[in-house]
Amino acid sequence: MISKKMPKLLLFLIVLITVACSKTEENVPLTPPTAEITVDKLVRKASLINQNIPFKIINEQDEDVTSLATFYVNGQPVDGTSYVSPTIGEFEVYGVYMQDGVEITTNTESFSVIIPKRKIVVEDYTGTWCGFCPRVSGALESLHEETDDITVVAIHETANSFPDPMHFSQVQLLKDAFGVEGFPAARINRSVNWQTPHPNSDVTSIAGLDTNLALAINSELTGNELLVQVNVVYEEGSVQGDKLVVYLVEDGIINDQVNYYNDDNTSQFYQMGDPIPDFEHNEVLRNSLSGVLGDVIPSTPSLTEYVRSFTINVPSNYVIENLSIVAMVVDENNTAKNSQYAHIGDDKSYE
Repeated sequence: MISKKMPKLLLFLIVLITVACSKTEENVPLTPPTAEITVDKLVRKASLINQNIPFKIINEQDEDVTSLATFYVNGQPVDGTSYVSPTIGEFEVYGVYMQDGVEITTNTESFSVIIPKRKIVVEDYTGTWCGFCPRVSGALESLHEETDDITVVAIHETANSFPDPMHFSQVQLLKDAFGVEGFPAARINRSVNWQTPHPNSDVTSIAGLDTNLALAINSELTGNELLVQVNVVYEEGSVQGDKLVVYLVEDGIINDQVNYYNDDNTSQFYQMGDPIPDFEHNEVLRNSLSGVLGDVIPSTPSLTEYVRSFTINVPSNYVIENLSIVAMVVDENNTAKNSQYAHIGDDKSYE
């Protein structure tokens, strides 16, 4: 029999999802038609220990031929169309099937089996009018240099007659929920005060530790319509009261920043001006795709994906290439348990 090696087939995992959208101001759930995000892969990029890992093959005629295939993981055939690993590691999979009397071997795809690591949420309540706020910006720069296991959100507010062009319309709801009274205010995992001088160790000591749940993010932009899909998986099933929070943030926003450290020679902002001209504001909270305090995660069995999606029309004044998605799972007291972030258009797997 003739064996044919295909250089690349259209291989993808299709997840059918019910799209829910929240208006930023009112947080009113909408229910558009069912939508899907397709990933040109034979297998998802990462899974948890003992989680079922499905394989799927769609041929060049757009036909699902998964049931006709034999799958090989690390060169060994497996029973059925999925795989489970009791240990972490890196794996490779390919499929072999018959088409018109010809044996087709797909391209090989890599995937991982992991123990989830905790990404710590750090939130910065700030304003362009706030002269002491640069100190938190500086602390976040230092934190970014030391670890990638963080998810940062900068929440801006206009103060009286001092407008902030990045003002988040629901900031008061967040301030009330977390007891924020004065700016700057920095919070770790939403509910713990990151006190001055904001030492990195307060965050790095708990960042990257093993945890029992993971998040993945995928998104697609069509015109100005952004479709965001978030997947959540628990090792031991969802916890009653847990919620999913999903935000849209933007980097690289240039705006002057009031600076009370201009005459402080111990500060990194010494003699940078007051205000600092053309200050770069990053991770700015632009929109809440979920309810601003999160949407309840329904009861979900262990190692089973909970999939939620959102759509939003991206305003014309947002810079597309600077936008990212932030997703976090919080408990009933709004303390963040784990988080994930991804630039729009990226497929960020479980980590």
